[in-house]
Amino acid sequence: MFKVRNFDESKDLDNSNNFPSNEVPFDMDDVLEIWNPRNVAQVWDSKSDRDVNVSSNCDMALVKYFRGVLNGDNWALKMMDADGRHTWGLFWGSRYWVGSPDLCREMNREVKDTVGLFESDRKEHLAAPPFGVDVNSVNLRLDILKPGLNGTRDVTLGLCLPDHCTVDDVSILLNFAVNTSAKNVHRKIVLSHVRNLSDGYTLWSDHTFYIILITSSFVLVFVVFGTIYDAALRYQVLRTDQQKRKDSNVIVEMKSLRPSEDLDDAFTISKLWSVKSHNGSLDLVNQRDVPRPLSEALLSFSILLNISKLASWEVGDDTLAPIHGLRLISLFWVILVHTCLLANEISDNIMFRTKAESDFLYQTISNGTYAVDTFFFMSGCLVSFLYFRTIAKQRMRELQITKGFIGQFLQFLGMMWYRYFRLTPPYLLVIGFVQISMKWYHAHSVIELPALDHDTCEKFWWRNALYVNTYFPMEDRCMVWSWYLANDTQFYTVGIIILIVAARIEEPFAHYESLYDKPWTRIGPYLIGMATGWFLFKTKCQIKMNMVTVAFGWTISLATMLSIVYGLYGNTFGPVLSIMYTTLSHSGWALSVAWVLVACVTRHGGNVRL
Repeated sequence: MFKVRNFDESKDLDNSNNFPSNEVPFDMDDVLEIWNPRNVAQVWDSKSDRDVNVSSNCDMALVKYFRGVLNGDNWALKMMDADGRHTWGLFWGSRYWVGSPDLCREMNREVKDTVGLFESDRKEHLAAPPFGVDVNSVNLRLDILKPGLNGTRDVTLGLCLPDHCTVDDVSILLNFAVNTSAKNVHRKIVLSHVRNLSDGYTLWSDHTFYIILITSSFVLVFVVFGTIYDAALRYQVLRTDQQKRKDSNVIVEMKSLRPSEDLDDAFTISKLWSVKSHNGSLDLVNQRDVPRPLSEALLSFSILLNISKLASWEVGDDTLAPIHGLRLISLFWVILVHTCLLANEISDNIMFRTKAESDFLYQTISNGTYAVDTFFFMSGCLVSFLYFRTIAKQRMRELQITKGFIGQFLQFLGMMWYRYFRLTPPYLLVIGFVQISMKWYHAHSVIELPALDHDTCEKFWWRNALYVNTYFPMEDRCMVWSWYLANDTQFYTVGIIILIVAARIEEPFAHYESLYDKPWTRIGPYLIGMATGWFLFKTKCQIKMNMVTVAFGWTISLATMLSIVYGLYGNTFGPVLSIMYTTLSHSGWALSVAWVLVACVTRHGGNVRL
């Protein structure tokens, strides 16, 4: 049987863990209670402006607020309910105590609805405060002063306060609340900064928004007219081909058909569409009325033409088809990595990442940088392969030789011009979208992301437009995640110079090792890709290998990639091995991907065709 102790019998329990009489017991609620309007209200009237030193307008509004709190007014209780407070999981990473910003903003709208009403009518709106209210985001550092629980924790606190209070007033008020809380509380609080989220950024006050709106409107107009023009040309092509078919077969038709029979136009058009669908998109350029450059430019906006290209399964004979498979796999990998890292940045249970990092499969996330190396490899490979394939044409080779250095310089300018104006317009449009969206987010969200795009994109967008943003400090960059495009453009510039010079050499990559030894830390995969593209061009994508060579190549390639991504799990390298891994892993990954591409292109991939 179980023995049940009553309250009196429990007095003989061990009291060795009790706090001494001169020490305040540790109370978790006191430690985590940063802002309590009821506690502040009880002492606010006893403090003069000289002691609190908030602005006079803020002080008058706070007096009304705290009296409403003590009186239990509905609007004051709703303001308290909109404040953020600790709920659970501080030691598991719960750091966003945002409260209810939407409730606070709704109360401010109710205040505006009561403006102009008489006092007797205003009393009917008991849920509306007698002043406007603002949402404030407070970033602070909380130190728990207890052995075993020590550590600085960044906390974001949302507060709903009178709109007469500036960010300086809010800082003074919060410091006052912390200092007047229970004495000898085992904590230390340091305010980082305060943001007022009701100052109000609106899209209509931003000139960048108007630029994007006008640009998007022009694009939409071109899309509409381009689609209509495309549809009209398609109809014209169909009718022209149908008429030619009728004219060429008129004699046969007259002999074979009875007088009562007639040609079925619907049947003819359906057959023509089936033939065109089988052969890909309609051949509008090679018709009798060849579209001029302006017409081709208008057709580039056509929804019909772009969808047909995106949905096409056709691959040209002179392209490297496995590149598309590598791009798809790497793209999914990059999306996975960024999704996990961004979700962790704004999650409450941030300590979950610490636990997840010890898992074997998490190496897929932590080593996602090699997906970017794959993109660098593919970019270099395509640039090299397409360039050598193009100059193989006799006419261009003769043009290059006759013009000499001037021809090479003009060729370089032409290739750079083509790349710049192909990438930059949509790139600038994305920068504009990011700038206005991050401004709106920064002005309305209690949670503050580490990215400073709301400020840096307006100041330093031109660095991105020149693709030199990676040469500046991280805090001065717009769209930090666009570093790949800047690096790829810089590598493209260097690669084009190398290719133009190498085109005059019989074996341009005989001294490849000297080309690789450059100061750029990520150019290795790009140069390996260039070498792979040149190799595929020289061999015309036809290489004979026996089964032993193929099996050995696949084994080494897969083993290298798996060891690079998962080989660090559970291991701690010394300085020498760490340097070797950091220096060689990116190039080793690119070499492994090079084998996958070469094997698949030369039909040695088996079931792995990508």
